[in-house]
Amino acid sequence: MAEKTIFWFTISKFNLIRSLYPEQMEEKLVKKKVNLLGNQGVGKTSLIIRYVKDLFGEEYLKTIGTNIYTKDVQFEEGMVKLVIQDIMGESGFKTVKRGAFKGSAGAIAVADVTRPSSLEGILNDWILTYRKYSSEDNPIILAVNKFDLEKKEIKTDDLEKSYSEFDHILFTSAKTGRNVEYLFKYLASKVAYNMQVSTNDLEHIILERELDTPKDLLDVMLSISSESGDISYEVREGLLEESGIDKFDLDEKIYSIEEENVLRFAKLLMYLYEEEDNVYSFDLIQKVLKKYGIKY
Repeated sequence: MAEKTIFWFTISKFNLIRSLYPEQMEEKLVKKKVNLLGNQGVGKTSLIIRYVKDLFGEEYLKTIGTNIYTKDVQFEEGMVKLVIQDIMGESGFKTVKRGAFKGSAGAIAVADVTRPSSLEGILNDWILTYRKYSSEDNPIILAVNKFDLEKKEIKTDDLEKSYSEFDHILFTSAKTGRNVEYLFKYLASKVAYNMQVSTNDLEHIILERELDTPKDLLDVMLSISSESGDISYEVREGLLEESGIDKFDLDEKIYSIEEENVLRFAKLLMYLYEEEDNVYSFDLIQKVLKKYGIKY
């Protein structure tokens, strides 16, 4: 009951602001970019697919770089198009995160109810990075996911110390659908009147990155293909496979990745952008390779 009261209070606030600034709200409510934060395996992708498509699969869905989903959320007096970005959960890919957080209006942080370490990762890593590259004022909602499982290591009492970090906390289940629709609608109501826009530029974020290892280079290439290149998941997966890179190795194994595989991935991206006449992304990869010490 309390959750519904908070939700409708937020909607009322949104409608009040919309009535005061109708022209500005009509113009800026077209799209709102939001992010899902959290370590790999917590169920971020499953939550999105449950909400957007009302589907659930038992298989583990591996995110490569950033995957984008959209959903129109209807309110009493308007509509918000959520552009939901699902980010790979591996902690080492800093450029992917920074590029995804650029221009974000809000986020859902996802923890696994069976893994207390997943909540620690949110508090000690994800939130800090998100706040740094988006806005300090952006709303963040915590979803403690997989509540359908019997083993529950994160309980309400365990969340007391983290209440101040989040605008709202919910126990969710992508499998059963528990609180999933409410979760995204609540976020939509919070970001509908959020006028904060990040001033970080994607190219600046990418080119300021130190490129000392093949892992660093792959981090940047995944960011470009996710954010500026508009390449589908299936194409990215195919290019990685053709380059000899297993998408399931994008974790601790990535530190031993071969440089030649990453360079092949970069060149395949360039060929693709050249064919699509995507001059911006093609040139950006050339700049990155030059910084890495490769002449092309």
